[in-house]
Amino acid sequence: MNRRIPARHHLASVGVAFIALSLAACGGGQPGASGASGTQGTSSSDLPLVKEGVLTSCANFSTPPNIFAEADGTPVGAEVDIAKSIAKEMGLKIAFPEYSFSGLIPALQAKQCDAIISSLYIKPEREKIADFVPYLRSGSGVAVSKENRANVTGYDHSLCGVRAVAITGATGAGLVEEMSAECAAAGLEPTEITLLDRSADALQQIIAGQADAFMDTAELMGYYEKQSGGKFVVVGEPVGQINIGAATLKENVELHEALKTAFDKVVESGRYAEVLSEWGLEAQDITKAQ
Repeated sequence: MNRRIPARHHLASVGVAFIALSLAACGGGQPGASGASGTQGTSSSDLPLVKEGVLTSCANFSTPPNIFAEADGTPVGAEVDIAKSIAKEMGLKIAFPEYSFSGLIPALQAKQCDAIISSLYIKPEREKIADFVPYLRSGSGVAVSKENRANVTGYDHSLCGVRAVAITGATGAGLVEEMSAECAAAGLEPTEITLLDRSADALQQIIAGQADAFMDTAELMGYYEKQSGGKFVVVGEPVGQINIGAATLKENVELHEALKTAFDKVVESGRYAEVLSEWGLEAQDITKAQ
């Protein structure tokens, strides 16, 4: 799902959030520089690939609250804030040229960017190409309306017999279908599943009481909980957890080590925890991963 949210994260109400989401434009994902930010006064770097004091991170602006774009194209999100903090520790500015998600690794291989800091799951096949600095945990989560919890406690048999919504083709949809089959196999009522194309529609159904539970990425669930002011509540723990990391070419060992050192400093300073809290991603804290 490629969708941009034109407002950042301090929305006045969940109703405004729904409007913002409904008006969101689809991201084309074409390459294009989207600006640089960070510390000033550094004009060069001895790190491989890094040029003119700018760390270039290929990005795809389609995964709020991790990384997305405001109406004017400005990249925002938890990953943007983490990346900016890392760059600051390295004494660099940072730029986020945009690519389609499938184009991120090819762009890195073509040395069109120094790194990828953009919701890239750490998978064995990718580790053959790149080294990673893990900075977030991802997974899928369940959320309900505060006014209509329907006794749902998370991704478990409490979903049996309830009305659940998920996004067509998303991991959450597959997980709900698996749970429904598990319910039936246990002699319980299967989950009544509605698949939608837009998360805004799913949220509206939950708040309106037309559905009991919504399952999607844990990050998205936590973000919407933050936006709703408590009207939308995450229940249970994330499932299917996997790490997200900053990718660099395996040949670029020096930059990998520099990113790791800088990220460790961001964690030690408390800035990492601040970013996660601001975006409602406390459950995605990599430092607390089991």
